[in-house]
Amino acid sequence: MNEFFLASNRTIQKEDIEINQITVKDLDKWSQFAEPIRKELKQDYSDEKVESAIKQNKASALMLCSLATNFDTDVFIDIMNTDADKFISIFSEVLAVNRAYFDQEDAKKTKEKTKTTWFDSFQFLISKGHRHKDILDYSFGTFLEYLKAAQRNERNSLLSFGSAMRVSYHADSKAYSKYTEEVKKG
Repeated sequence: MNEFFLASNRTIQKEDIEINQITVKDLDKWSQFAEPIRKELKQDYSDEKVESAIKQNKASALMLCSLATNFDTDVFIDIMNTDADKFISIFSEVLAVNRAYFDQEDAKKTKEKTKTTWFDSFQFLISKGHRHKDILDYSFGTFLEYLKAAQRNERNSLLSFGSAMRVSYHADSKAYSKYTEEVKKG
């Protein structure tokens, strides 16, 4: 889905089923069902892999469809039992609309003791002008993109400040080059 689809929190229609993007405020409900499927898929959305993920995680697949649509699990149980291909098609659309969640990389374990929380991410966005209530209503994809944009903005600001400092203090070019490379790594 493109940036405008994410930013406007659009939905898609598949027959009479409206498929929504998951919002930040619903991540706690969503992730408990989505996480095993995300790990199973490993960013492979082929029909075979999606079908395998559904077979391995039927209850989670049903719950994700229910959470992301205007129907409850009973409707999807019926579809799964009567027309498995249709269920796979609907589930594939749920994955596509919420691709930002399923495309996440597994967190790398670091030796650092610093723990970043959701509050840190929220505070960072708030410091860039976002409001708490608005952040909760962002789709997960929108949240991630705003976070990346805010981080780019922060790095660019640091580079601008560094340029001003260099001009002010006549820093030697070797030290300044090292500084800018560290900032760009982010």
